Amino acid sequence: MNRKSLEITRDSQKSRLLKKKDLISSTNLKEIFRNLNNHLYSKLKNTDTDTRTRSKQIVNLLFCKLIDEMSKNRDDILDFQIKPEENPHKLSERIQQFFQDKVLKKYDGIFRENESIHLTPDLIYVGVEQLQHISLINSSNDIFKDAFEIFVSKILKDEGGQFFTPSNIVSFMVEYLNPSLGSKILDPACGHGGFLLAARDLLEKKLKDINKKATKQKSQYHNIISNLYGVDKDLFLTKIASLYLEILGGEKPQIFCEDSLDPNGYHPDAKMIIKNNAFDYILTNPPFGSKIPVDTKDILKYYELGHIWKNYTSSGWKRTKKLTKQQPPQILFIERCIQLLKDGGKLGIVLPEGIFGNPSDRYIWKYLKSKGKILAIVSLGQNAFQPYTCNKTSILFFQKLSKPPKDYYVDFALVENVGHDKDGKVIYKLNKDGTPKRDSEGQIIVNDDLDTLNRKLSKVKEFSYLEEQDVFKMKIAKIHNNIFIPNYYLGIEKRLEKLASDENYDLRTIQELVDDGIIYANRNGYIPRGDEIGSKVYGLGDIPFIRTSEISDWQVNLDSNKKTSEEVYKQYNHKQNIEVGDILLVKDGGPNLIGRTAFITELDTRIIIQSHIYQIKTLGNEDAIDPYLLLFLMNLDIVQEQIKSVTFIQGTIATIGSRIMELKLPIPRKKSKREEISNTIKEIIQQKVKLRKKITSLSLNSFFS
Repeated sequence: MNRKSLEITRDSQKSRLLKKKDLISSTNLKEIFRNLNNHLYSKLKNTDTDTRTRSKQIVNLLFCKLIDEMSKNRDDILDFQIKPEENPHKLSERIQQFFQDKVLKKYDGIFRENESIHLTPDLIYVGVEQLQHISLINSSNDIFKDAFEIFVSKILKDEGGQFFTPSNIVSFMVEYLNPSLGSKILDPACGHGGFLLAARDLLEKKLKDINKKATKQKSQYHNIISNLYGVDKDLFLTKIASLYLEILGGEKPQIFCEDSLDPNGYHPDAKMIIKNNAFDYILTNPPFGSKIPVDTKDILKYYELGHIWKNYTSSGWKRTKKLTKQQPPQILFIERCIQLLKDGGKLGIVLPEGIFGNPSDRYIWKYLKSKGKILAIVSLGQNAFQPYTCNKTSILFFQKLSKPPKDYYVDFALVENVGHDKDGKVIYKLNKDGTPKRDSEGQIIVNDDLDTLNRKLSKVKEFSYLEEQDVFKMKIAKIHNNIFIPNYYLGIEKRLEKLASDENYDLRTIQELVDDGIIYANRNGYIPRGDEIGSKVYGLGDIPFIRTSEISDWQVNLDSNKKTSEEVYKQYNHKQNIEVGDILLVKDGGPNLIGRTAFITELDTRIIIQSHIYQIKTLGNEDAIDPYLLLFLMNLDIVQEQIKSVTFIQGTIATIGSRIMELKLPIPRKKSKREEISNTIKEIIQQKVKLRKKITSLSLNSFFS
């Protein structure tokens, strides 16, 4: 409903009392919450009320609104409204009494004794005024997710790396696992209960489809709620989850305020219920990030993934007896979920995408394959959790099995469009003329790949080099180096297969060129990279410190604003040994920068390069593979596409990492052709140098001598 029609409704109802049937739905509940938050913030900004405290009071007010709406019949007069001639003080007294009688007394186990709504009469008046005409139930599938996105998202991000999971992701995950009636469902990082709410909705729909007797339905509905379990270390959120599900379902869910990762520290009632090998389904989006590591030895020792793992040449990854100093919580959550699942139980978990491809995290996949079956990997678009975080994430679906299979298919899906942009605004599918597409009923279609993904996965085909696919399945044995990122396999592999059969080219990897002594590698077998000199030495002289943003169009920008001194240059000159013919390649940074190259000429040797840049040095050889040919090959579309496919996101930073060694270069088989290409590129570089020299030498004397 738009603002104008809402104002008309308000005007028409000022002279009479609101009944439940007068409530209207809103298509943008979050916008209403945002306006309310702005009103409250402007009133409170000069007080000592912090954001979390204000958020709790708004939630208490929302519970009054929700309970009033849920408990009333269609023709009943609502309590949550401003009555004619009612001033803020009278309204506040009445709402506070409603909170005492209808919220505290009925749900006394959730709230503290004598708790009240700690908002001034004026603020309560504003809150009721903004919400009184709206039907919360008919405006959102998850009221408190919408509320929390506005009121508390920043708090949770700052305090614990937590982000509310968008409803479309929650719905997709629940529908993918498709829990059965009577199953026990857990979220060990439940927050306000979004996954549990979606599971309840799906199970209630199943119940309605198979059971038409209302009396029998009622007890079965209660059974659904009693089989929902949640754990979260945030007391505020566990209270919300418990009350929210109880209000909507009429039965108490099993929600506990505990640190899921520390089962030995659970309270006795939680220990009795949240037990290993007890749950049929687990759906979760755990907090993650390097800023909130688990470093308590008594917790780490409880987990195989809390130990150091070593990668042995002969036997692969092995767990050692030594504990790691710390571990990001998301890694321990993987193991905790598997501990809690029954044999045959299934898991859906949101994780940072780096876990799915980082070489240092590949021991996790060794562990997973030893505990069951990897069902599917869904790579989510960069905007999935925007505007709250730009962290790139993927979903892991897994089944715990006491006897893991050796040969099976893993489903993969690549989700580009997630229904909103980086600012959180809804995006729609467009016709070629730019107008929004509409469905058969005339409704605008949201551009969300998740809407149809479960249907596509039910018909998934095996990975093929001959087809365009964003959904495919692949045998577990064919997955390269435990890389579980769909984009790694899509698109580029097809083109490489065609090139491999072309008699004009030899496909050779960077690693092969290193092994053959054509490309230089350091004593550890890695291509050298630059260094970080520290911001304290910026501005001390005229030596350019070349960062990733200074590389484009095959050359370095010597006008870097991070120049340093001759003395600092001498500290790095011998180690970096920048020479004519070196190729610089961006290895880390923004995704649009990865793979950019620069050719070092006689004008560029007095520089220091940043650690996010590879230094590719060609050695003398008889294969006619020189720096000019290599520069040409590194900038071919087929190679740049490979670079994109092996660029993984670690948190918010993209990196190609050691996967540069896997790049396949289409080297012409004929030596004469290699020499022809090399001469052409050499001529281009020489012309660029000539122009740069000419530009540098320009002065007034150039025209008046």
